[in-house]
Amino acid sequence: MIPQPNDRQQRASAYALKPLAALSFLSGCYVIYHILVQKPEKLKRMYHRIILAMNICVLPYAVVDFVGTWAMPIGTPYRIGAAGNQGTCIAQGFVSIIVTIAVPYYYSSLSVFSCFAVRNSFKEENYRHIEKWIHLGAIIFSLPIAILFAARNSINPNITICFVAEYPFGCVEDPNVPCERGGDSLTSAIETMYSWVLMAILFVIPPAALLYLRGFIKRATRDTNRSVGKKKIIETFRKRVLKDLIAQSSLYLLSFWSTQIFLYISHGYHLITGKHSYDLIIAGVCCSSFQGVVLMLVYFQLEAKKGDVAVCEGPGFEIRNYQGAKDDTNLSVRGIREAAKRTRNRFSGWKSSLSSQRKYSFHIFDGEVDESSPWAKFLNPDDDSENDDVFSPGIEEDLPSNINNNDAVLNINPDDDSE
Repeated sequence: MIPQPNDRQQRASAYALKPLAALSFLSGCYVIYHILVQKPEKLKRMYHRIILAMNICVLPYAVVDFVGTWAMPIGTPYRIGAAGNQGTCIAQGFVSIIVTIAVPYYYSSLSVFSCFAVRNSFKEENYRHIEKWIHLGAIIFSLPIAILFAARNSINPNITICFVAEYPFGCVEDPNVPCERGGDSLTSAIETMYSWVLMAILFVIPPAALLYLRGFIKRATRDTNRSVGKKKIIETFRKRVLKDLIAQSSLYLLSFWSTQIFLYISHGYHLITGKHSYDLIIAGVCCSSFQGVVLMLVYFQLEAKKGDVAVCEGPGFEIRNYQGAKDDTNLSVRGIREAAKRTRNRFSGWKSSLSSQRKYSFHIFDGEVDESSPWAKFLNPDDDSENDDVFSPGIEEDLPSNINNNDAVLNINPDDDSE
């Protein structure tokens, strides 16, 4: 006979999810309210529409967890609070199957979305066509499986909610207990297929997308050792920015994995030992129920930490062309340094006014609508020119923007006397 949960575990499976699910529901409602009411202009961007759809799926996910054992048929053994019937149980399980696939599917789609965004230099009109396939895929991968399980009588009371399970629970593993609902070979095959679909959505597609993104970004960057002066500054900043983009693109996925870690551990424990750890399962379901809050925190954290890139014209420096320095008999190293010092003094005034210039807010999921946004220049090295006016306030030494192609870039390190 398969071990059944003790009294403490029964109470935890019945009540522990409810406050977490309530918080998740409220978090989802707030994000939806923020996008639809407070900032409706965000709906112009595909990223925010995907976030909206994800939070719409989070709401029934939270409702299902909050209802919990209440939807199970009255008299279900070892389940405190069972107050429903078979119909309420099937309804709860049907919705739960759909959102259990749809929510991680949308998380994964953000990784794919970031690849298309970077690949197209954040010009949304070039990849907007994938949006309909993202939303359609959420239905295709979830609804048919839910219908199959419902038709095969495979939605029954599980540990915390009605889900894919045989009835009585554990009858497949106990030859002394006959299965009244579910548990047949076809249902087991469908359940295996369901597990593989989830595995692909969670562990195959997103890492593959992130690896592709990393490879594309690596190809788009140059070796900074081959650049000098202003070009070196731009290339150094480019690499810094693109590393941050990779971190941003993986943030949602890692946050989702963090809410599922105990469920993965409990599943691995069951595969290895053949036993159910009710404590691990309950902890895993509780963490999963909290994902609406995690999603809200990640969303607003990215909004709050959009990087600023200032774009402005450099001052009207009178830079002397030193390309023909060998023809100037009065030119000395001291003279070059004095000229460079004057340039740096004037350039410091330009840096102090940087904060008053036009700025662009940006993160990888929410590129700017403005086509003049400089971020594409960091991703497409073919767009760089010697007269690019893109700088970062975080770089210690910047150069004026009006140095033309014939201006020599000097080494103004006072400790270096070499020519």
